[in-house]
Amino acid sequence: MVKIAVVGAGIVGVTSAYELTAAGHDVTVFEQGGSVAAEASFGHAGLDGPGCAVAWSPLAVSGSLLGLALRGRLPDALTLEAHPTTCAWTLKWLQANRSSAQRARRHALHQIAAYSRARMTAITRALRLDFERSDGVLVVARIASDLNRMLPALAGFDEDGVRFNRLSPDQCFSVEPGLNRQAPLHAAVHLPDEGAGNCREFAQLMKQHAQRLGARFVFNAQVLDIQPGLRPELTLARGAQPARPSRMAMNSLDAAVSASPDASSAASVCRESFDAVLVCAALSSRRLLARQGLKLPLIGVHGHSVTAPLRLDEVDSHVGPNSVVLDARHLVTISRTGSRVRVSGGAMLGGETRSRKAASLRQLYQTLDDWFPGAARVAQAQHWQGKSPTLPDGLPVIGPSGMEGVWLNLGHGSVGWTLSCGSAQLLTAMMGGVPPDIDMEGLGSERFR
Repeated sequence: MVKIAVVGAGIVGVTSAYELTAAGHDVTVFEQGGSVAAEASFGHAGLDGPGCAVAWSPLAVSGSLLGLALRGRLPDALTLEAHPTTCAWTLKWLQANRSSAQRARRHALHQIAAYSRARMTAITRALRLDFERSDGVLVVARIASDLNRMLPALAGFDEDGVRFNRLSPDQCFSVEPGLNRQAPLHAAVHLPDEGAGNCREFAQLMKQHAQRLGARFVFNAQVLDIQPGLRPELTLARGAQPARPSRMAMNSLDAAVSASPDASSAASVCRESFDAVLVCAALSSRRLLARQGLKLPLIGVHGHSVTAPLRLDEVDSHVGPNSVVLDARHLVTISRTGSRVRVSGGAMLGGETRSRKAASLRQLYQTLDDWFPGAARVAQAQHWQGKSPTLPDGLPVIGPSGMEGVWLNLGHGSVGWTLSCGSAQLLTAMMGGVPPDIDMEGLGSERFR
């Protein structure tokens, strides 16, 4: 039995803890917050299929991104802040997503997303998990040019074996009867094998099953430092809230990396050693790893969601979406979660002003009103804003860190929920010395050294 510390209890940390405990390891999870899936995993769109992960995440845009950027034609959903750190990251992103590299990157992302979907399905059946989810994604094109922009994605679907159907407007209404018939609708693409689920609810269930197998979860425990070695050591501050960086530090990668967390005097600082440490701490991973010389170009991509009750009644049963509707022009997702509707979108790199936040929320409400007018009780809406830890090539880092005893499972961006179960199983195999089930080339930390 190997004694393993997992740093971070987002969806990736929780699924990793479950897989490692199920494999017979002694696992302790340290989370600086008060619960699982409380930050980037909390209120996002919840898409969990490989097709959407590859084609319609905010940073996975087809075409020559460098050319689009130079012509000022980046996608509507993507906003870049004019800050030196953000600009440096953006240049790396444009380089990683150049046309000549897109095919290999898309294949790697699709492979792990499909593997993860299969693992999630197996876990759900084996553990009889009951959580909110819906099947099917309808990607709607308002005008012909919207559909034309989908063509590279559809070609990729053919190559990767993603099942899809092109639909006429009338066929769209048979899939989603609640769609606004006065809205401009040129055509759509339906992905019957894709879907969405309640990520936070799933994380809570996985935590419970991990605990039943023996995993321990320690909350309000901030990891201040990691010392690699044969017996890697964590320096922990228990009972303290993590220090909030200044606005300037939040907008600067270098400042965030060099800043030393200031645990309150009320916290109990201690050191604990383990046989291995697994880092799944989202943006906090950047600081911890930089102290040991591994400077990953992680950046927080801001996203927003609005969740509101649906106006359900016996007169009109077709209120809101049956499943998931994705607006191809604005990259806004409208999904059903039980008796509620969630509208998600936006991608802001770097800091975010009040005006930009307000604009993002207006776009979400406008898109909901375009496709499902009056369907939600917006006066009861809950707003969420989160930062997805994203690497320039859009792929996660899974495997050894290059530091003795320290492993990584991080940088999944906006598709952490999609990739979580597969990433956890692959990482568990690698830590156990077992060859992973898929090719892991291009997913290691060595690509950033």
